[in-house]
Amino acid sequence: MSLMTYVRRAFSPFDPRVATLTEEELDLLRNLVREAASTPRPIIEIGTLIGATTTEIALADQGRHEIITVDNYCWNPWLLDSQQHSATAAQMLRYLVASDRVKRIEMDKQKFFEKYSGPAPALVFLDAWHTYEETKKDIVWAQSVQTNVVSGHDYCPDFAGVVRAVEEFGGPKRLAGRLWTLA
Repeated sequence: MSLMTYVRRAFSPFDPRVATLTEEELDLLRNLVREAASTPRPIIEIGTLIGATTTEIALADQGRHEIITVDNYCWNPWLLDSQQHSATAAQMLRYLVASDRVKRIEMDKQKFFEKYSGPAPALVFLDAWHTYEETKKDIVWAQSVQTNVVSGHDYCPDFAGVVRAVEEFGGPKRLAGRLWTLA
């Protein structure tokens, strides 16, 4: 099934509930964020969508880390144009950005990877392009900057590329719903 077919079948014109994780997945993500508390290094999310997961990360983090979220706003399940998509994410994250809890970067992830010169992240959460090639690039980058924990979303048969890439790196150490962490 193509990604667009999946999207058209699964989502209403605008249902923000599709922009976040299930409770089971959120429990694991919250635990990962709490486990990252022992280090002051940043948490980086690749693939903001509208910022629902970013908000959950910030709530679990309670201001301990710099949280960076990166997206170029070129795809969303509601078929918003990139300006509408970016504006929606900006509004969703307005308080977190204004209070310096989240740094929102509007940029292609590859450019971000090339420019990133900060400390090794405590946690990288991957939820951008779900192809094998792109997921593999994301994991390779996260490991190259010596991330403590590499995690992501959509480890499931609908996204065989994610499954294949994660398996090539040893498979999930932990799996909750479709949320995975590497060993």
